[in-house]
Amino acid sequence: MLFVSLEGYASRTAVFLTALLLWVCCCSISWQTACAGEPVAGPGRYTVLPGDSLFIIGGRHGVTIEELKRLNQLNGDLIFPGRVLTLPARTTGFNRYVVRTGDSLFFIARFYGVTVAALKSANALQSDMLFPGQSLVIPVKTRPLRDICRERGITAPAKDIDIVVDKSDRTLSLFWRGAWLKTYRADLGDGGPGDKEVAGDHKTPGGVFIITQKLVLNPPDQYLGSRWMRLSYPNAKDAERGLQQGLIDRQTYNEVVAAMAAGRTPPQYTALGGGIGIHGGSVPEFGADWTWGCVGLTNKDVEDFYDYAGIGTRVIIQW
Repeated sequence: MLFVSLEGYASRTAVFLTALLLWVCCCSISWQTACAGEPVAGPGRYTVLPGDSLFIIGGRHGVTIEELKRLNQLNGDLIFPGRVLTLPARTTGFNRYVVRTGDSLFFIARFYGVTVAALKSANALQSDMLFPGQSLVIPVKTRPLRDICRERGITAPAKDIDIVVDKSDRTLSLFWRGAWLKTYRADLGDGGPGDKEVAGDHKTPGGVFIITQKLVLNPPDQYLGSRWMRLSYPNAKDAERGLQQGLIDRQTYNEVVAAMAAGRTPPQYTALGGGIGIHGGSVPEFGADWTWGCVGLTNKDVEDFYDYAGIGTRVIIQW
């Protein structure tokens, strides 16, 4: 009896483990299909990618976090890669697509209703070659920022405007009182990944800064384009790091902290580097990430929001 009982238990356990294994395999296949075999963005849906958050997805598609949670019956902010989220039909700004095996620029452009030329320009592509896993920005026709702001009663220069630069997505987004307004493609420094640490490393810094200087360049500069907005780099955290690493002395540290407290431009000619800003000048010939550490946009895009950003506007640069 004992042997029969154990045999039955073992049999039931084997059935359970087999069923569990099949379920895990199906989930794995479904997740891979969702991430690699479907457009991750499109009218009314979005497939969550590793590193995504409701804030990032909402900012990219012009949807509030509360609306995303309501549409998808989410009780919290936690989301997992592979989940398909429902989006409102009014999605605008930038969509993103992960290239799968067999894709071509022609088929992707036809799916989203854009031209191959527009697709190559938005992604700074010099050829038609794609590779599986490559993340493409899909340009979507958007209205001028002034029209969007006019509907909300926002005048230039606007108070309560925040600029958020997402280094992972290569985007610059404008928010007003926490509500998304518009997103632009941005290029970063040619020094590679990581945040700026020292002068000459050509990396784009990370952190919270403010705009301390604005200039209209007429005629446009070859590399800065038609607009320039200086950022308050190095900030207090950069100065603290520099002091600990022996890159700056206590007096320079105090000068940076005092400048930040007063909303002025901090010392620009130290071992920490300087001259970081948001500017235009991007042309297809430059390729991707062509700046010396700044945030670079096309002249058309930087001119679109230049008047709405003022001295003191907060700029958040994050991964």
